[in-house]
Amino acid sequence: MCSSVTPLEDRFTVDGQSVTTFAGVVSRLAAAHPDTTVTEVERVVLREWEAFSASRPLVVPVGVEEGAAEMLEAGASTRGR
Repeated sequence: MCSSVTPLEDRFTVDGQSVTTFAGVVSRLAAAHPDTTVTEVERVVLREWEAFSASRPLVVPVGVEEGAAEMLEAGASTRGR
């Protein structure tokens, strides 16, 4: 494994896991690999994320919770008929 490329000021902790933003990762890696397109850097980061996150996610966007709540409410109203 290579040494960490994420500056300390770009890291934060969620449930004990050190995390950073997707945009920051892509920006840093694209700058470090100027001969690689940003699209390819994004693909590599997404593939690595999929391999790394084979289990339950540590964090989700708030919109995921809001959307799930809407779906569950719609399902409850359908079942209650």
